[in-house]
Amino acid sequence: MAQLSLKFLRSFVAVADDLHFGRAARRLGLSQPPLSHHIQALEVELGVKLFDRTRRSVALTAAGRMLYQEARGLLAHANRVRHVMDGVCGGMTGELSIGCVPSALFGVLPSILRGFRDRHPDVGIVLHELHTAAILDQLLDGTLDVGLAWENRPAAPLLAQPVWREIFVAALPQTHPLAARERLTLADLGREVLVVSPRRVTPHHYDALIAAFAAIGVTPRFGQEPPTVLSRIGFVANGFGIGIVPSFAAMLPVAGVAYRPIDGGLFPAELCLIWHGKAAPRPVTLLRETLAPL
Repeated sequence: MAQLSLKFLRSFVAVADDLHFGRAARRLGLSQPPLSHHIQALEVELGVKLFDRTRRSVALTAAGRMLYQEARGLLAHANRVRHVMDGVCGGMTGELSIGCVPSALFGVLPSILRGFRDRHPDVGIVLHELHTAAILDQLLDGTLDVGLAWENRPAAPLLAQPVWREIFVAALPQTHPLAARERLTLADLGREVLVVSPRRVTPHHYDALIAAFAAIGVTPRFGQEPPTVLSRIGFVANGFGIGIVPSFAAMLPVAGVAYRPIDGGLFPAELCLIWHGKAAPRPVTLLRETLAPL
């Protein structure tokens, strides 16, 4: 048996709904002869009679009644498939795999996702907590669709859109002598052991910090290099040095740690949305469209 034509099934269901060829033809936007041809072709294909027809009435046969129930379900499913595929092609459904640096989880990301979900509720979101270097690698190999990372100048074919600027502050034990000051300078920090993230995690931040100290003729003393903001604060709380951390860290409830602004020398860091310029799926464009310019 050949595959059933959805067009013929739609014609059959329309006639079965109205039990009138003329009204069904008008509803389908057809003249009556093509509609009659659809029904006849379907009957030939199935090898059964679907309607009992007289000059005054149309009635479903037993086979017609059985087909009517099946055909309605089949056409409803076909419509759902079309709706889903239209959504996929337009980027309105599907899945978006996002790599996110840990620090973005505490402020900017929730507002971004809230706006995106409001506009595109059928797009599923899979979130991966990663560091900048891993995010860039996974964007290049296609594991991620988009990243939220501390990098404002990724190498081609990656592209970046700044979404947030974050200043750095000093995190130090409350018992440290520098905690008595309201503000600190890079020169103050240059005499201390510093707790920073390793270069492999955020190369851009690390290099910018080295350059800032070099500009004032200071070679910084780096001690422990834990990878996350929270772990750096933990090392500070345990007396391993002074941390240089994003300002949002002051919201983290770690006892015994004070935060002080750093005057001059350190440029704000840009949190960027990063994607593959040649292989980004449609939902990435939709996500970018929900973001306000920085």
